[in-house]
Amino acid sequence: MRTAYLLVFNGLSDWEPGLAVAEINKSRDYTVKTVGFNEDTIVTMGGVSIIPDCTIDEIDYSNAAIIILPGGEMWENDPVTDLVPVVEKFIKKGIPVAAICGTTVFLARHGFLEDIKHTSNGKSYLQNLVGKYKGNDLYVNKPSVSDNGIITANGIASLEFARDVLGELGVYDKDTLNVWYDFFKNPQLNE
Repeated sequence: MRTAYLLVFNGLSDWEPGLAVAEINKSRDYTVKTVGFNEDTIVTMGGVSIIPDCTIDEIDYSNAAIIILPGGEMWENDPVTDLVPVVEKFIKKGIPVAAICGTTVFLARHGFLEDIKHTSNGKSYLQNLVGKYKGNDLYVNKPSVSDNGIITANGIASLEFARDVLGELGVYDKDTLNVWYDFFKNPQLNE
């Protein structure tokens, strides 16, 4: 089984990765592990306490399938430099990186979006927090964008984010993934 890492930290927007990690965890091919900056229990924005399974220094890159970076206020207020070498290693090894909401600020701030089509909570959101950044012209005004192993999504697109993460990992074949997405997106079609 390959490991899907979910970064956890105080103030994590816990609803954003929910659908993605639930479906990944149901798969026979993957297991989900929470990864923290340290071993301390974190408390999400929703008040859920999580003890990380491992720290960022204990990631097993040889077995890693993806790292999922959920949003939270931390990304807007802190450059989060401890995570830069981790994301660099994922990208160098060709392992997908999935970022939603404020995490896109981190990616833009540290040059990870220079050659990648990407989205966020709006082009002006990124520019207000990062300024003009390399890759600024590759911004796509869509809920979720997947390009060259990097998935980005805006904060209200957790369903589209999950679809792109599941598609990147091949959790479901294309037809099943479309049915899964429609089930959540268009509940009236399920009657």
